Amino acid sequence: MKDEYDGIIIGAGHNGLISAGYLARAGLRVLLIERHLEIGGGLDAHEGARSGFWHNVHSVNHRGVSDLMWYRDLQLTEMGQEYLQLPVTVAMLGRDGRALLWYAAEPERTASSIARYSAKDARAYLERHAEFAEMAREIFFVEQYSPPLPFEEKRALLQKSRAGRRYLEWQPYSINEAVSRMFENDAVRGMFAFLSVVRGFEVDSRGMGMVAAAAIGSGVQAQMSRGTSHKLAHSLHKMVVRAGVDLVESDPAARILTRDGRAAGVRTASGREFFARKFVMSGLNPQQTFLDLLEKKHVPAQFAARVERFKYSNTTPLFTLHLALREPLRWKAAESEPDVDKAFYLIAGLEGLGDIVSLYEDAQRGRLPRALQLIGAQPSVHDPSQAPPGQSTAFFWQVAPGELCAEEGGRERWDSIREVFSARCLAHLGQYATNLTPANIVSRFGLTPLDIERHLPNMRGGDIQVGEVSEAQFLDRRPFPECSQYRTPVPGLYLCGSSTHPGGNITGAPGYNAAGIVCRDLGIDPWWRPVDAATHWRNLAHREAGPPGDAEQAERS
Repeated sequence: MKDEYDGIIIGAGHNGLISAGYLARAGLRVLLIERHLEIGGGLDAHEGARSGFWHNVHSVNHRGVSDLMWYRDLQLTEMGQEYLQLPVTVAMLGRDGRALLWYAAEPERTASSIARYSAKDARAYLERHAEFAEMAREIFFVEQYSPPLPFEEKRALLQKSRAGRRYLEWQPYSINEAVSRMFENDAVRGMFAFLSVVRGFEVDSRGMGMVAAAAIGSGVQAQMSRGTSHKLAHSLHKMVVRAGVDLVESDPAARILTRDGRAAGVRTASGREFFARKFVMSGLNPQQTFLDLLEKKHVPAQFAARVERFKYSNTTPLFTLHLALREPLRWKAAESEPDVDKAFYLIAGLEGLGDIVSLYEDAQRGRLPRALQLIGAQPSVHDPSQAPPGQSTAFFWQVAPGELCAEEGGRERWDSIREVFSARCLAHLGQYATNLTPANIVSRFGLTPLDIERHLPNMRGGDIQVGEVSEAQFLDRRPFPECSQYRTPVPGLYLCGSSTHPGGNITGAPGYNAAGIVCRDLGIDPWWRPVDAATHWRNLAHREAGPPGDAEQAERS
């Protein structure tokens, strides 16, 4: 039948596209259903009010994407996708004119920058970088790209290897506690913690300390998609079309259809019905999937109550100031540290870890931030195709709660203060740049956390992680223990969005992992090589314990 498929995927964000590509190439007939005309979800870019200025309105830094397995497996380079490697990841601009730099792949240069703040911390950084590198590679990365194991099972495996014990040593702490144990200088602590803030982790939640350790061990491989972030969406679109995937665009899913209690299809808002012989997969958030799209009778009451309590973060929503400029911004700190002008991320207003603590207090109470800590970039400096010749685009994010408290006027107040808050961000940024003047600004606009939700409703309150990433909603508890393997209590229904392990950002991990689970459940031998974390960690322990060949023998047995 024309409208019958092996599987239907709701949502053509990058995770849905990745799952579709893998499953279609495994021989399944797959349909993608997307609410927007444009696909890609957070891979979003628009030309501004002035022609030639392109603004990446959501994701920008695609950390290490071109080195990931799904990027290679799905042959995205052959689809025309290009990535720019950025050697200086971040410059934290101080009010005193100094700058703290984190280099992408040059730990000695990072240490030299840290030494201007603390010689002891510079030595500690180099020691920690070497100490954590194996853990980041063999434990943390592997865990992201495989279905999460129950913690007790994981602990038993990790205790048997050096890298695993390192993970377990740091896991109990919060990210703030971890960086405080590693470093003594507040500015150094602040920089290492703030990049976890921007990635959407709850830095004050215990049980997350290994995130900070892994970041220091692996570095932050900043990358930009040449031709805006939306170019990756184009490349993924080409890939799924070549794989034989069908797409329905501009017609959101309105109901997940069931047959004998099993997910069996999707009805769209226009009334069209499509049927699925083997599976339905949702890239939407838990409330959309289980409470909005399914009939109440198909969702167990106790589970539905847990879905209603799924928590969204007030520390990941972002207010964004977008700028079109006649010339790139020049930074005061570059006068003493020229590499500031090579940095991708620029942080303005963060003096130390204490500022993050205050920011979180404000966000968690639903208050506008008392002090600003802007982080942003000038994409066209690194990719001139994103602005007219000689001119520039820039964006700067400010963490700000989507769910403003009643005393702040509630969430709807964002519409009335968009311009006022934009001006506040602009004035703050002007303290760090030498040429942020009215004459240099071609145009500007602000996007609020509420605007994020309007465009991407799965990001409730503007939560870019699609669910708080805290100890209670991380790893084998994300989004709920019974859904942590991408399966759900409804037979035939799977999840693949950012509300699942390991969370948001452009990682492709939820889509990659979910495709492997579907193949396993359907008895299909995957054409790629999905990571099995338990086997990998068992072999890691054997490599440490025995002569070469023991690990391979253990895997065969």
